[in-house]
Amino acid sequence: MFEGSKYAYYGMYLVGFAIMMLVNLKTYKRYELTKKTAVIFTLITYVAGVYGASMMGNMYSSAILKYGGTNSSVAIFGAVVFTPIIMTAVSLLANKPWRKVMDLLAPGIFIILTCAKFGCFMAGCCVGRECSFGIYNPEYEATLFPSQLFESITMCFVIAFCFWFGFRSGKCKSGALYPVTAAVYSVTRFCWEFMRYYPNDDIRHIMFGLTFWQFWCLVTIVISAVWLLLLRSHKLIIIEKKYNDFYLDVKTKILNRTKKDIVHHNSNKKKYQKKK
Repeated sequence: MFEGSKYAYYGMYLVGFAIMMLVNLKTYKRYELTKKTAVIFTLITYVAGVYGASMMGNMYSSAILKYGGTNSSVAIFGAVVFTPIIMTAVSLLANKPWRKVMDLLAPGIFIILTCAKFGCFMAGCCVGRECSFGIYNPEYEATLFPSQLFESITMCFVIAFCFWFGFRSGKCKSGALYPVTAAVYSVTRFCWEFMRYYPNDDIRHIMFGLTFWQFWCLVTIVISAVWLLLLRSHKLIIIEKKYNDFYLDVKTKILNRTKKDIVHHNSNKKKYQKKK
């Protein structure tokens, strides 16, 4: 633990973002995307992740404050939950292949998560239970289990699995990389939560006998399972085709309307010049 390391905490977000950008610039061709698309979507993903973390932080604070908990401005788990929703919507609006976009972004999102968790360790937040073999935390004036450090180390294995599953296994269908990795991460996070410190049992068992984060781990696993089932469904292919047809139809109408407006404008301009 390092004193005055809040800057290091936020700095680790930027380190994770830089690594994500480098990884995406190395892998975008695999997904038949352009370099420009990779850069723009990586930037949007970082913003979406920060927004998602802020939203989840507010949700967590509102849940625990009445039980004596402390306010949390950000909660990085929110990036896992909200980023894919935002980025899928952005992909569809930009008429980009959302499955390939999410496959591209998946490793980087969890790289940022890993760096952020290490930042938690440096800042001394998200601490573990009190134990004899832990690390002394001056804020709590106790020796605590470094749950953030162990979770960060575990995340390195999750990322390694993500790369293997996405690039080497030959079993990863388009669009499946993110939900599989998110489910694996949620299982590890669920387990590490048993070693987390909470000020009282009301907060520890706030969600149906589970911690707030264990509950959201289960939600993420369920969402990931539904996501994977949808990928196997022919209905999703039909929906995607209808959306693409709708997008092209709207785009064609807008272009035709624009051309008509230009022709009409030029025609009026010529008439005005003749009269003059």
